[in-house]
Amino acid sequence: MVWEKFFGLANLIPFFGSRDLTSITEATLLDFIKVKLAEGLKPKTIENSLSVLRRVYSVLQREERVIRNPASGIGQLMRRVGTRLASETSEVEFWETHEIETLIHIARESEPRFAPLFEFLISTGVRRGEALGLQWVDIDFDNRSIRIRRAITASGMTTPKSGKARTLKMPESLAATLFDLLSDRRIKCLQRGWPEVPEWVFCSETGTAPDPGNIDRTWRRLRRRAQAEGVRPLKLHAARHTWATRALGAGKSVRWVADQLGHADPALTLRVYAHAMREEETDLSFAEFGGSKRLYPAPASEAEELESDNPVIPMARREGFDGSLRSAMSNLGALRAASGPRGRAVLA
Repeated sequence: MVWEKFFGLANLIPFFGSRDLTSITEATLLDFIKVKLAEGLKPKTIENSLSVLRRVYSVLQREERVIRNPASGIGQLMRRVGTRLASETSEVEFWETHEIETLIHIARESEPRFAPLFEFLISTGVRRGEALGLQWVDIDFDNRSIRIRRAITASGMTTPKSGKARTLKMPESLAATLFDLLSDRRIKCLQRGWPEVPEWVFCSETGTAPDPGNIDRTWRRLRRRAQAEGVRPLKLHAARHTWATRALGAGKSVRWVADQLGHADPALTLRVYAHAMREEETDLSFAEFGGSKRLYPAPASEAEELESDNPVIPMARREGFDGSLRSAMSNLGALRAASGPRGRAVLA
């Protein structure tokens, strides 16, 4: 049936259909993963199917019909499987500054209705579905903050992936972009005779909720144009990776970045974006507690003090002595003159 395929049940039912849900363990899930991989399914498809099973268990737990949810850790389980199957390590892809500037310029020129959405994604790091679910009531221009409370995906309207709402801070440039968008929207309302401004920030041409399919098609057009200008053709999700990479590179804390991204555990943020962490810190002001404030070199060592008492050695260095016999012979006259009577007796 179509609905079975849509919800991933076409993969689950043949394997789990006749099993007692109270008897399923992590080992059972591993067996399911192995079977589906052998059938040629992609790891992401398998994970999506198991997420349905996880939600089923969540409902059963609330009804106290099962004690534990064996599918609660499918993300970690799939990562382990993916690591074993991978032939090389995967890297997070993100755009450089010049690529971002090119993308924004092309979007404003060729896809003006899409441009504010792209700027929103690259300036906040939110997921695409969360951006599409944004309403004007969620934006606080006075405090420059955004409330993420819903998402629109191909499956319809839902909660953010974490299941929790969160508040973001937005930069001044994004606030200006959104304020201009709201002003343009009000003008369109008057021109088209709409009774009020559509509630969706990134609404369709007719003012209804945005369609993820239309967003995909627009992005593909924009990406082709940008690729001709030297921009790497990454997925739109790379905007999220770009924001996180730049935020951590700017010294923002892992905890703050995790909160902004909607990660339940900062350890996930650290694992995914470890490449963005500073490798070397030169600002050690946090460890300064006064001291003598001396701005001079450290005292000379005992060997250096002994050397400074011998006028021959400094003179040789001033004359360009490099330790070779040729250099010593060429500077012999200067050494004799500087060494005094005892030195002349020795060198004669």
